[in-house]
Amino acid sequence: MRMQSSNHLARPVFALCVAFSLLLPCVAQAQDPTREVLPEQKQARAFVSPTGLARLGSRMLFTAFHVDTGQELWSTDGTTAGTFLVKDIHPGFRGAFPTWQTRFGPHVYFTATDGDSGLELWRSDGTAKGTQRVADLNPGRADALPSELTAWRDALYFVANDGSHGFQLWKTQGDAQSTRRVSSVDAGSGTVVRQLTAAGRRLFFTATSRAQGHELWVTEGTPESTRLVKDIRPGAEDAGIANLTALGDEVWFTASDGRHGIELWKSDGTEAGTAMVKDIRPGEASSRPAHLTAVGRTLYFAAEDGAHGIELWKSDGTAKGTVLVRDVRAGAASSVPGPLVAFRGRLYFAATDGESGVELWTSDGSAAGTRLLKDLGPGPGSGSPARFAVAGQRLWFSANNGVHGVEPWITDGSTAGTRLAADVAPGPRHAMPLGFVELGGAVLFVAGDGLGNERLWSAKPGARAATLIGDPLRERLR
Repeated sequence: MRMQSSNHLARPVFALCVAFSLLLPCVAQAQDPTREVLPEQKQARAFVSPTGLARLGSRMLFTAFHVDTGQELWSTDGTTAGTFLVKDIHPGFRGAFPTWQTRFGPHVYFTATDGDSGLELWRSDGTAKGTQRVADLNPGRADALPSELTAWRDALYFVANDGSHGFQLWKTQGDAQSTRRVSSVDAGSGTVVRQLTAAGRRLFFTATSRAQGHELWVTEGTPESTRLVKDIRPGAEDAGIANLTALGDEVWFTASDGRHGIELWKSDGTEAGTAMVKDIRPGEASSRPAHLTAVGRTLYFAAEDGAHGIELWKSDGTAKGTVLVRDVRAGAASSVPGPLVAFRGRLYFAATDGESGVELWTSDGSAAGTRLLKDLGPGPGSGSPARFAVAGQRLWFSANNGVHGVEPWITDGSTAGTRLAADVAPGPRHAMPLGFVELGGAVLFVAGDGLGNERLWSAKPGARAATLIGDPLRERLR
């Protein structure tokens, strides 16, 4: 009888605990009942899937998943001991799902939900107390879905939906009072603003209106200065604007006016100053410029002129100065250069000459100065360099030498100085590293541990190994 009475009393106590589970501090220890959890996964720093590394002073903020808290905001100084959960914004295992981490002033801004107000704009100074929602733009549980966070001049600009005007351009200086809508593009639920790109005194973006389709817009930061730059493809049909890239006070991009196919364009923010640079593939066919990358005052990109395949081009902004750099894979076949990255005044990119596979190339803008830097995967196999990032005075990237799988590599721009940085996932397994960011003399990045877990790692330019940041796991977290 006493045992039955004890169980009888336990049931309402348990129910009461469940009822208040969203309010009690102990909820941070609750876990998803549908998830199989091993003891090692309960370690305080057994987080996985880190993303969005954003430097804030001497620390790095990022989002990561833990079985107790779900996807939340974390902080690290580059060591395991100095890594901690900043705040369980959405208490319990469901997670706040922070995204778009962007530094502006003394805070990192991001999109998250606390479970009550939907996905809204938040900011953090790296402390629990200093992690707060900026504004509830779409009141209640509805989502404003802030995205495209861009720090420019004295404000943070972003795209959000307040539930009435569609996805418009907004800006904030960090509090609800200063958070206001900048654009009124064809106000309605179907409005879409995207591709925020700062170039000098102007912020360019693309937007959809019923009258003009998806076209190029610009702002100087006020509603009065926000305007359509040019209806490149007249009427309601889209110009297909993409690849916005800042070069000085201008923005370069790809678009089609309906007569010339997808070609290279540029704009200074005025209708008269918005024009096609060159019809690289004459007529209605498209050259489809891609991987637009500025090196100094020159824009490099991959394009197809109909005779040389997809090859490396450059432009000084004039039709005459828009030329093929080198036919890396001679003839009509394509070397398919890309992605491209600027480093120490030169261009680095992946390409194939038809003999060495897809490898690491470099160019100074001349045909003679465009050469294979290193055959990472010797022979006809491909090293496939990708995910380039300049960090710690070096160029970091992922590549596969045919022995170690896809791992982090590093170069100082010389053949001798191009090497495997670490074999994170030992042997032929792939670590698939990305997101290289410098912090305190080391470079932090995300990579697989060879067990199926994406983890946070640290490596120094001169080191031959990477160090795990977080508690070790011996099995895949499911």
